[in-house]
Amino acid sequence: MTTSAERLPRRPALAAKVAVEWGLALIASLCLVPLGLLLALLVKLTSRGPVLYIAPRVGRGGRCFRMLKFRSMYVGAPAIVTEDNMVVVEENDPRLTPVGKVLRMGFDELPQLINVLKGEMALIGPRPDVDWMLPEYTDDTRPRLDMRPGITGLAQVLRGRDLTGPENYQLDVWYVRNWSPWVDLKIALYTLPYVAGAKNIGRAWLRAILRPGGEPRPGEGA
Repeated sequence: MTTSAERLPRRPALAAKVAVEWGLALIASLCLVPLGLLLALLVKLTSRGPVLYIAPRVGRGGRCFRMLKFRSMYVGAPAIVTEDNMVVVEENDPRLTPVGKVLRMGFDELPQLINVLKGEMALIGPRPDVDWMLPEYTDDTRPRLDMRPGITGLAQVLRGRDLTGPENYQLDVWYVRNWSPWVDLKIALYTLPYVAGAKNIGRAWLRAILRPGGEPRPGEGA
């Protein structure tokens, strides 16, 4: 059986990742203060309720933390969960506030820079899972908890909302086992067009790193 030490990159490389991302998060937080204040004002003026949506999520090692987002839905809107435990939001979802659709382009995630500065999240990594899914983890999926969850990640830029829960987990485990600075760089570059609406840009890369049957190629970098 593969041990956690064998799965993870070397600690110095991970320490460098954490340090670099913390510095970038600090710079981004300072530069985006005007945008954050504007978005907070729009949220407050267009619907009743708090500016931030605070939700329990699973972090590294299975420890739970409070993830921050700008609220994009009306207060009290029920969650929609698919049969494979995916929490979904449709493009024209009636639960979205007047500014919710714009926020869901990625702007709602900006408060998570605070989670990065607190050491709870990373800029890039597996997306944080909902806390009620933790008991469902198996030996096959638990490796995704070996790294800090990210604001963006491999499964998200590669058609994340079109994939099933198991497919998202599969990509997250592949990311953990094959992490390198170059993989993070590619994800960062793919995130920009994804937010801009070019969500199909990563399909060629998805085909390149996965077998036809959908199994990740073990040990192969991106």
